[in-house]
Amino acid sequence: MGIEFGALKREELSDAVELSFRAYEYYEYFLNFFPDLGLRHKVIRSVLYGTWRAIMRKSHFLTVKIDGKIVGLAVLEDPHYKRPSDLQFLLHGWWNVYFSAGIKRVNAWVNMDESAGKPCHDYQHGGENIWYCSSLTVDSPFQGKGVGTQLVAFMEEYIREHGGKQLTLFTNSEKNLAFYKNRKFEVFDKRDIAIRDGLKMKSWSVKKTL
Repeated sequence: MGIEFGALKREELSDAVELSFRAYEYYEYFLNFFPDLGLRHKVIRSVLYGTWRAIMRKSHFLTVKIDGKIVGLAVLEDPHYKRPSDLQFLLHGWWNVYFSAGIKRVNAWVNMDESAGKPCHDYQHGGENIWYCSSLTVDSPFQGKGVGTQLVAFMEEYIREHGGKQLTLFTNSEKNLAFYKNRKFEVFDKRDIAIRDGLKMKSWSVKKTL
């Protein structure tokens, strides 16, 4: 079994989307807002395509491959990252998200996403040489086999090589939180985010000095 680390190629974007789609299919982050499975499928794919097409030249996409197949992906924003405009997101495919799920529901999801990411973005912008990981996924058949640990190690080394001193990210999953804590990430913010009808979702922001 040959394992290889590197940068995502543009022609591999579809494979990366499908990998992350499988990882997010039942993730609370999407499940709470889009309980209908068919709609959730459309939304996740449209969000990933629309977002990643818009940021591909601005972000760092790192992959781990086994026997030539992408089995893990990390998406990083360096300290100089500039968010594309709303129009750029729409033109790169986000109009599909709104068309599938409606403006009101999608805007509620976007507000949740911004609330969950705010502690990390504030922390990043308040310091120097701090990187942000917007997505980290490992295909389910390869979870629990050390692939995620190796991907995190590669990601950290990549950041160090590019002058980064710290890394921050957030998660809504206690399982994922335990994974990061085991790799010496420190929780610096914990909050409950309102979803709908009194429901709330936990969100943890973590950081690590590299």
